[in-house]
Amino acid sequence: MKPRSGWALGALVMLAGVLGYVQYQDTLVPVPLASGKDLFVPAAPEYGEDAAVLEALLPAGEKLQTFLANQSDLTLLETDASGRLVGQLLSDLAVTRHGRRWRLKVRPGWRLQRGGVLDAAGLAEAVRSEVTSRGGEVRNIDTATIELRFKVRPTGLLVRLTRWRVPGTGPFIRQGTNLTRFEGFIHGRTGIASLRVSTDPALMESHAWADGLASGRWALTAFPGQIGPEDMAKARLAPYDELHLKDGSVWFLSRRMRRLRPDVQDWSRTRLFGIWKGSMDLPYDPLGL
Repeated sequence: MKPRSGWALGALVMLAGVLGYVQYQDTLVPVPLASGKDLFVPAAPEYGEDAAVLEALLPAGEKLQTFLANQSDLTLLETDASGRLVGQLLSDLAVTRHGRRWRLKVRPGWRLQRGGVLDAAGLAEAVRSEVTSRGGEVRNIDTATIELRFKVRPTGLLVRLTRWRVPGTGPFIRQGTNLTRFEGFIHGRTGIASLRVSTDPALMESHAWADGLASGRWALTAFPGQIGPEDMAKARLAPYDELHLKDGSVWFLSRRMRRLRPDVQDWSRTRLFGIWKGSMDLPYDPLGL
């Protein structure tokens, strides 16, 4: 009887160890997130700036679409200049040690452009197709929390959370390539009334592009690549600053817009929010006079 009792005790100990390991692997571990308050610096517009209707001339393409989406449809997470993860629409994130269960909690009181606030149901609706395409499922835990569950550990999910968007969560309402300020944005007013982006190739031709700069039409525009010497001289005299980006492109930024700082690493990540932050050496004239 003793050998059998010893075997049974050993089996129980082994079983307890296995169950303990399984429970340990299924324990949720918080993912450190920065607060995200610095992503949206409140604007401090001078007189007239708040009503500014701006125009931009930019090349059509994927980067422009991303730029526009970044103003209207925010991602769950973001990364700051130092590479830290920032909770944009999420206040908390946790993942189990085996990586098959992720718990996401929405930031409280986040107003939506269609009305109401973002909750677990809205978050689940926004991410469900992405999750199911990777073999997972979405479960609502409470009114502010959802869980993503997978049969196998999904690769690169943390990075994907910086790309998954929730429509109508940004500071601008988007219609095509036009952006209009969303007055109910949780972090306040953006500082400009609207931005209209043109992608007309004809306006990128040498004479038309230089004439646009000379008249001060554009808040910002991309250098078309090659223009004639006379047109280049005209552009150099226009009240614009040249900004060289890491991808080799050059932006001409109106000196009235010096508080707008495009992301030189990836201009599609540029935020229009809060571009008026303090007094300028050059006064802003919303009428372009």
